[in-house]
Parts: sequence; structure tokens; C-alpha cells
Amino acid sequence: MRIENLEALTRGIRSLNSLRDGGEKIIGRAISTLKRRLPAQAKRDIAKQYALASREIGSRLLCKGDRRSVTLTGLGRAQTLIKFKARQTRSGVTVQIQKGSPVSIPHAFIHVPARAPGAGPQVMIRADAFRTVPGSVRDIATVGRNRHGYPIVLLGGPTVADMLRDPGREDRLSELARATFSKEVDRLQEVARNGR
Repeated sequence: MRIENLEALTRGIRSLNSLRDGGEKIIGRAISTLKRRLPAQAKRDIAKQYALASREIGSRLLCKGDRRSVTLTGLGRAQTLIKFKARQTRSGVTVQIQKGSPVSIPHAFIHVPARAPGAGPQVMIRADAFRTVPGSVRDIATVGRNRHGYPIVLLGGPTVADMLRDPGREDRLSELARATFSKEVDRLQEVARNGR
């Protein structure tokens, strides 16, 4: 998500240049404030919809800015299903990708992979049963074979990039970015005028 041509930039650039601290410095500080606030708001917005820990969401958000734009990026690595409140049932595994909407995955099981025991328990399924999983569940990787020689697949959910891509979320975050930037520029102009 890229936010360009921030309104306050064109509105105030002439008057900012005449201020004691200089317009470029004020713009830089306002962009710096926006780069801190935008990921935090995106994390809160995503956490309202998805049953994924805030730290997992935040660790996959990257915010960069220059003099003309601020870019918020969701990294595209899939989240393993164990992070979505996975629970073993008699028929498979139940996960909650979106809050309040449990997803049942028949034939899936929770197991510690032999090749990566440090990863802890993970949600897996035999490769030939993968066709039974719902559309929101992904095949991350084939992680080994069971005792009968069948390939075992590690299951994952949506990426933070997928979560960030929601049109309503993009609109909310764009509006927040514009409002935050404008208010911060106005605040910094006032501070510069008063010599504080």
C-alpha cells in the first residue's frame, strides 16, 4: 500500500520554507511520525479480523518513507496454521483464521516435524488429502514422509500481505495516513511559529 501526494505537502510547502526550522525539516518529521503510527494502526486493524498474535502481524509489516510518499508493505511469507489457534479434533484439526469463523480441516493432524523439532508442533496433512482443505489454507512445503512413505505437507494460512490487501483496510489506513500527516504538519508549523 503506497500513500502518495500527501495533501498537507502541497498545501503548506511555501509557508513551511519561510519558517525558522525550515519546511523540509517539518515534512521529514511529519513523515517520520507517520512511519511510526501507520504500522501500529495496521496491526490493530488486522488483529480485529484475524486470530493471529499482534507480534506475528507486526513482525511482517515494513514501513518506509521519503519526501513524497510513505509505503506500508506486508511481507508475503505464509503463517503456519498452528499460529491460528489450531486444535486437534477426532476428525482432523480446527483452526480459527478469521475471528469467530472456525475452519475444520479433515484428515489434518498436529505433529512436531522430525526435520525441524525446534519449530514445535505444526498442522500437517498427507499430500493426497490436501484436496480436502478449505481455500484459505495453503500448502507451505512438503516436510517429510509418514511411516508408510506418504508425503506430509505443512499447512499455512494467509500472509500478512493478504491481510493488508483488503480494500476496506486500505481505505481506512489511507485516510488515517492523510489525517495523521496533516495534523502533524500543522502541529509542527505551530511549534516553529511559536519558537518552541
